[in-house]
Amino acid sequence: MRRLISPLLVVLPALLGAQEPAPSAPPAAAAVSAAALTSTQRMDRAWFAWDAGRYEEALADLQILLRSSDADAFHDRIAELTGEIFQTVEVAKDARAPQWSPDGRHLSFETGTAGARKVRVVRAMAGFPTVLEQDGTSPSFSPDGRSVGWLSTSGGAVVRVAPLDGGVTRTITLESGAASGLQLFGRAPLRAALLTRAAPGAPTVLVTCDLDDATASWQTVPVDDGQALSLVRSADGSRLFVTIGVPPTAAVPAGSQVTGVPSAFALVGPSGLVARTAGTAPVLSADGGVVAWRTVDGRFTTILSRRGSETAAQVHLSATPVQGLTISPDGTQLAWQTMLREDWEIFTAANRAGATPERLTREIQHDLFPLYLSPSRILAVVGEARHRRSHVYDVATGQRTRLFHNNSVRTVAPEYEWAPSPDAARVAIVSERDGDTVTPHRHLYLTDLTAKVSRASLVARVDSNLAAERARRVEGTRVFAPIAPAVRAATSEVEVGRIYATEKDLFAFDSKHISQPGNWKATEYLLEKYRSYGLTAYLQRFTTNIGRDIEVANVIAVVPGTVNPELIYVVGAHFDSRAEGPGADDNTSGTAMILEAARVLATRPQPATVMFVSFTGEEAGLRGAREFGRRMKDSIHVVGALNNDMMGWSNDHRMDNTIRYSNAGIRDVQHAAALQFSRLITYDAFYFKSTDAQALFDAWGDIIGGIGSYPILGNPHYHQVHDVLETINHQQLAETSRTTIATIMLLASSPSRLGALAASGTLATWSASPEHGVSRYLVRWGPAEDPMRHAATVSSPRATLTGAVAGWKVAVKAVNAAGLEGWDWARADVK
Repeated sequence: MRRLISPLLVVLPALLGAQEPAPSAPPAAAAVSAAALTSTQRMDRAWFAWDAGRYEEALADLQILLRSSDADAFHDRIAELTGEIFQTVEVAKDARAPQWSPDGRHLSFETGTAGARKVRVVRAMAGFPTVLEQDGTSPSFSPDGRSVGWLSTSGGAVVRVAPLDGGVTRTITLESGAASGLQLFGRAPLRAALLTRAAPGAPTVLVTCDLDDATASWQTVPVDDGQALSLVRSADGSRLFVTIGVPPTAAVPAGSQVTGVPSAFALVGPSGLVARTAGTAPVLSADGGVVAWRTVDGRFTTILSRRGSETAAQVHLSATPVQGLTISPDGTQLAWQTMLREDWEIFTAANRAGATPERLTREIQHDLFPLYLSPSRILAVVGEARHRRSHVYDVATGQRTRLFHNNSVRTVAPEYEWAPSPDAARVAIVSERDGDTVTPHRHLYLTDLTAKVSRASLVARVDSNLAAERARRVEGTRVFAPIAPAVRAATSEVEVGRIYATEKDLFAFDSKHISQPGNWKATEYLLEKYRSYGLTAYLQRFTTNIGRDIEVANVIAVVPGTVNPELIYVVGAHFDSRAEGPGADDNTSGTAMILEAARVLATRPQPATVMFVSFTGEEAGLRGAREFGRRMKDSIHVVGALNNDMMGWSNDHRMDNTIRYSNAGIRDVQHAAALQFSRLITYDAFYFKSTDAQALFDAWGDIIGGIGSYPILGNPHYHQVHDVLETINHQQLAETSRTTIATIMLLASSPSRLGALAASGTLATWSASPEHGVSRYLVRWGPAEDPMRHAATVSSPRATLTGAVAGWKVAVKAVNAAGLEGWDWARADVK
């Protein structure tokens, strides 16, 4: 159930003068005697400790359970709680668009970037041996699975078809035009179909070729008064449908892409189109014998179905939007997603006239892209585009099982593509399992739904995660120790009532997009708010164009440093919203959070300067952050930055959010800050693209951290008119404020990352720390597999690396007189 916080309940504690200090440590796991617990009680205790984010406590209990005589009874629950329940292996480190051969023996995918894309086919067996790798795109298997075709990247419409047993490759060329959507279909003859466009702006045309005829050429298939938009093939490759769009009647601008409006579809036969049908989004049963589709009339969507040449039957009439229609392999069941209120939910129904739909999902986040594995099981995903997670659902009971994970407690694993094998035993998944969402490539994994993880691998998983959690807590406590009392005093002053009051004020300005009056209202409000805390604050005005020139401004407030005022830590959040909504989460939440941090730190100056920046124009293309970077890059010495974006929405009762970072040192500080000084449960993802953090990264490099959205992007209200104040968990904002304050205090009190590190032979040198009061440097070096093997402490910026050889790694950080170490190692290779 959605947890909506009553404004009265939020404000009342503040009105009564109550404080909500962060707990200093989680409850001890030994509160109940271990000997007194049954295995069921221990599992229950572990489950709710995990739910509360007390992972160390939970993992300790799970470790005991896995070594008990009852381990079998709890194996599956522990596996799914801590990661994957099914065995998963990596197929490739760079892959997209996975497809199975109809016989399930081969898996194809694309690799590489634009201009250097390749088609690769592997055997779906241990080791995934490559059987074909060629320049090209759009691979398609023949219905018998013995051949594969692809579009060559040599220019024009060139199709190559190769037998997978290593025979002769055939080339069929279309004289002009760019091609897309290749499909091999049919038996006796085997045919190829693709879409081609003679020139930019021209309609797309469907062409086919008889591959069993060695002399055959491409033949245009007329689609009457429309144009071909896409091709839909049955799973066994026996049948192919083309969707047809009505092109615009207005003149087409030169160079534009004409897509038309989907209005019909038709079976593609040897002699042309067959059985043209009004409707859109056709889906086919595995053998192509049953087709289902949608029609839209005003606000009503109708789902229809037809078996063979039978008369179409109306399965369902919906007054809510319908998308993602899918059909079971045998054609007896249908599923689709519909938006009942603000998020998509999945429904199922028997494929017959007037069938009664049954609701399958009830998740507050979007439930999307249902795919039948069988009439009784559906694969579907949860979340938004930047973080979707796959699940398998039992249609009869609604029970769901999470399918994919990265098997660590903290790092999230965004998923992007899913391709079940023909026998539904395996699922190919394209994901960033390592949490790195910045690299251009994604990885391909294969999850085996018939094989659960072994006991040994599950024990190893729990053991490694417990060790990591314990080490994280010990190290975090150690690095914060010199300033922990001061941090605790500061974070205890955070007041949820003040945060709510700020949110409410900003919310009253409605849309704060740079095109709307609310943008300047918010700008002036923020300037006055910063000044009311006693801070020096000013507007960074600039002119930007949105079809007309307008003046906008970032709002900047400064807490001068007491020891190193020339060194600056930027704490930013954009305050603008989308034009269509007030942006309570995106990003009134981040704005209110840094205002509360500024209020608390205004009377607590740190050794380095802290600059709070409320950016404008993020939703219009990072305009404020890019202007800030352009102006300030060469005029101020920024040594670290936190960008905060979307932190007020919670999926349930858990107050959790994601550290989005480019710098692992800042990431670790933020985890430690959350653990010790807040109730926030933190995950992490290497992520800064498409946010203001990208502009900061472009200006100052790898020094970025911050908090933003759970996990990455789960809020169904994101960029919608219903991103309103009632959907915000204000206590969660208080916890992110505490985490941010603690992070700033540690960063600004510690030495920053050293520069100009170089190592040649056994000598390493680096630039002296820019901070005053640095007493020594810690030096570590060793081979790539053990880079911290050797250690030394020196007082000047040079060290002898005894035993070092070329290819080894070296890392250095400074330590100041207060005993605070640098928050990130400078690293280099030994030359």
